[in-house]
Amino acid sequence: MAKPKPRIRLPKSVEAGVPFTVRTRITHPMHTGLQRDRDGNPVPRQIINRFSVRFNGEEAFSAALEPAVSTDPYIQFELSVPESGFLEFEWRDDDGSVYSLRRKIAVG
Repeated sequence: MAKPKPRIRLPKSVEAGVPFTVRTRITHPMHTGLQRDRDGNPVPRQIINRFSVRFNGEEAFSAALEPAVSTDPYIQFELSVPESGFLEFEWRDDDGSVYSLRRKIAVG
C-alpha cells in the first residue's frame, strides 16, 4: 500500500463566526477485513478509524469512521472560527499510524 496522502480544501479567508466549508480526502484502501487477496487469503482490517480537527489546539470537529466508509474517505463539514489561527487535521489508522496536516486560516 502506498503511503496515505491527506488533502484539504479551505477558503483563502473567512469571516469571524461565519460557517465555511472544509473538504478533506485521504488516499487509503479502507480494508474492511472481509476482502480476500488474489490467493484467497483474508486481507486484514485496516481503516482510518478516527478523524479530528483542532483550531488553535482545541477540538473543533471529530468523526469516528467505520468499515463501511469507502476507499479514499472524503469528509466535508462546516466550521466557523472566531479569529485567525491554525487548523490541525489528523487521521488515525487501525495500525497506529497517524497522518496529519496543519493549515493557517485567515479571518479578514
